[in-house]
Amino acid sequence: MLAHMGAADDVDEVVTGADGRRVGYLARGPRAGRPVLYLHGAPGSRREQRILPDQVLRRFGVRLVSVDRAGYGATDPLPGGRPTRVRDVLTVCDALGIDGFPLVAVSSGGSYAITLAALEPDRVDRVVLSSAQMPYDDDNALGDLQPDQRSELAALRAGRSPDLEREYEEARSALLADVLDGMAGPMATLSRREQDWFAQPWVQQVLVEDVEEGVRASIEGYLEDGLSVVRPLEVDVTSVRAPVRAVHGSIDDWEPLDNLRRTLAGLADVQLFVLDGLNHFGPLLYPDLLVSLAVGDR
Repeated sequence: MLAHMGAADDVDEVVTGADGRRVGYLARGPRAGRPVLYLHGAPGSRREQRILPDQVLRRFGVRLVSVDRAGYGATDPLPGGRPTRVRDVLTVCDALGIDGFPLVAVSSGGSYAITLAALEPDRVDRVVLSSAQMPYDDDNALGDLQPDQRSELAALRAGRSPDLEREYEEARSALLADVLDGMAGPMATLSRREQDWFAQPWVQQVLVEDVEEGVRASIEGYLEDGLSVVRPLEVDVTSVRAPVRAVHGSIDDWEPLDNLRRTLAGLADVQLFVLDGLNHFGPLLYPDLLVSLAVGDR
């Protein structure tokens, strides 16, 4: 088991699945609160959920449970597509006695949330997407993607190789040396409001600890996410019965809004909140909105 960290009600532990693999999770908020599952971005970990302040979880009575995706943090690696890798969420839910639950998914957690909602329509009762990444399988929808990210797509589409592994290992080493410096390039296009938000010491501490934990063991989680993003969704989105609420910045050049809209168009019950003039971190400036959407207040 991992040591408990943070507030008295925080639980940071590892459970073992039926396959013998270890899965790390973090639970925060009132112990008797409504369980909400949190799917982190890349490269990230269960610790990313600390970006939603404690007082917001208390205000809405939410017990937020985040799960390290396979190969990140305390979760053992697992190759394969999204339907295989996302089932670690169910391993944690089963261990904690959580049956039905809403999902909050940030950035690259987005396609995993849609996948799980399609696979488990009787368990996922609501999906909230924050700056959600969807598959990069249509170049026509990627016009707003940052040039450096676009340049990597050909290598990812070619599949796993020693050169690709080396590239990801170099990125991991750079992040472990200095997370903030490693993120400086992509963050240069953030709006002034987002840069001011990010400049707060507590925000930087959360994100640095999150990324360091995510890649501390290996590149496997980060690399598998990269390989997955260039593949179409493996599920039929019409199988998603849960209401889906998406919050996205209008100028997001990390996860293009047009690309998200392609997936949302196939969903039966969807609402999109576009934040004018904000980029990838925009939704995180509105934690009350994200949590209220998860509990069904909007």
